[in-house]
Amino acid sequence: MNPTLESFLQDVASHELTVNLDSGVYRDITIASPNTMVMHYNITTRPGYLMITGDMGDFIFQRTNDMFGFFRPQSGHYINPGYWGEKVEAGVISEFDIDTANSSLQRWLTDFLADLDLSNPEDVEKSKSSLKAVTDFISGTQGSGEFDFWNEINSWDADEAGGLDLTDFFEATTTKSTFHYIWCCYAIVHAIKLYDEYKAQEQSHEK
Repeated sequence: MNPTLESFLQDVASHELTVNLDSGVYRDITIASPNTMVMHYNITTRPGYLMITGDMGDFIFQRTNDMFGFFRPQSGHYINPGYWGEKVEAGVISEFDIDTANSSLQRWLTDFLADLDLSNPEDVEKSKSSLKAVTDFISGTQGSGEFDFWNEINSWDADEAGGLDLTDFFEATTTKSTFHYIWCCYAIVHAIKLYDEYKAQEQSHEK
């Protein structure tokens, strides 16, 4: 199960911000609990890049000159892992997930059944065969890894499945975001929030 905002905030409840470098868009900050490195992380920015490293994974993002501006939410701790994932230059953001893959297969079946005319006896038989084929497939692949899943897909017999063809199933969604990627998305937003508070205090002291 991927982290939620609530679980992330519990993880970093005692974390504090340390600013190691703060020169325009050149920044290096550390967020960690005092006297421990558990779930600590560092964020480094330079023009066009943001790097997050530490106990919960390493990722490099590339997009705008000031990456804090790119990740800074309008309010709260809003994250956009799908869009942000398109900007990742390094780091594993997704992994095969059997439940996601089987859910996609069920949607494939639903679309197939929607095109059948169930007042036609031949189509009724097709619906029964396809439903049985998908049910048996999912039952047999629960707990399977990526290799075994795709091996079964590649062995699929459309004729035995009532005409349900999986030739293009490679286009279906079979992955989900990794735990560490989602955690680091929250971590980036949280770090920017702490940094903005730090900058606001710094400016107030200068007045």
